[in-house]
Amino acid sequence: MLAVLNSALFVSNYYSKVEDAVLIALAQHHRPNVAELSDPDIKSSGDEKFTEAFDLSKEEEEDVLFKQAWLMYFWRRAKIHNVEEDIAEERLQMWVDRHGQQPTSHDAVDVEQGIHELRKLGIEQLLWEFSRQEVNVAEGELSDAEDDLT
Repeated sequence: MLAVLNSALFVSNYYSKVEDAVLIALAQHHRPNVAELSDPDIKSSGDEKFTEAFDLSKEEEEDVLFKQAWLMYFWRRAKIHNVEEDIAEERLQMWVDRHGQQPTSHDAVDVEQGIHELRKLGIEQLLWEFSRQEVNVAEGELSDAEDDLT
């Protein structure tokens, strides 16, 4: 069982890295500054061209809002399941506080970093495993109940 979980985690990490590389490449192609803004060393340089926000297209705004909702969802579940207890409440509150505001280019970078953090910590994978276990338990209880009826 442990070997299967390790293999699944390896595959998940591999695809996560591929997905991250694709997202960065698309961001560089569409908006070269987005990739530059995601580098904390560049942002901290104080150069105005890296600290000014730029307008997002309607599609980009919707993407940021969707990813903010995704982050709220997973951090709320992490808090409920006591996953990453030391940071779950703080991250959840941060994304809740940002909800409903007009997204900026800085928000676009922040959500990408937030999703990268979720993946790096393995939170998405762990919570999906919790969900599968809950479904399996529920199916087992249903099956037991059906057996009792027959």
